[in-house]
Amino acid sequence: MSMQVAFFRNMNLGQARSRSPRSSELLDAFAAAGATSALNFQTNGTVIFAGDEPAALAESVVTRLTAVTGYADLVVVRSAAWLIDAVGRIDPGLTAGEVALFDAPSLLELALPLIERVPTGELVVHTLTHSHAVTSTTGSGISAGPVLTRLIGVPVTCRGIPTMRRLVARLGILTAHAKQAPG
Repeated sequence: MSMQVAFFRNMNLGQARSRSPRSSELLDAFAAAGATSALNFQTNGTVIFAGDEPAALAESVVTRLTAVTGYADLVVVRSAAWLIDAVGRIDPGLTAGEVALFDAPSLLELALPLIERVPTGELVVHTLTHSHAVTSTTGSGISAGPVLTRLIGVPVTCRGIPTMRRLVARLGILTAHAKQAPG
């Protein structure tokens, strides 16, 4: 089984107002859903895990969390290999901004970079595929999530580019350890 990463939208571990689970509740839900391993990456609803049928497993986690905490939002799953490749393609000079994750089987072709003006500045979309977008902003208080949801018509979950680079570094370490483990 390969490593997968689940990205939960609007989850901050232990935050009651967002109905987010505590760390133990989230990891227990993964175990109950059949994950062979699961570990939190930070507290923002990003979980590295292994298990059969990863997308269905993550949806089962949301169902279990709804029963326990009331959390009922989007989860997007990507393989570690996909993340390493996608994040590796981000321009190294892009040190801020966000990676938005979503599933949009059909997507209008948009000329890139796409600049979307908002009251406090601009959102620049550098990359846009059926599964993710890479954005940056000028100005303040701009989140890619609401703007992209409006543009592409599907819900998205976002993580900062620095966070995604740290996640990929962690995945590299975990992959190296897995290769060294006796088996």
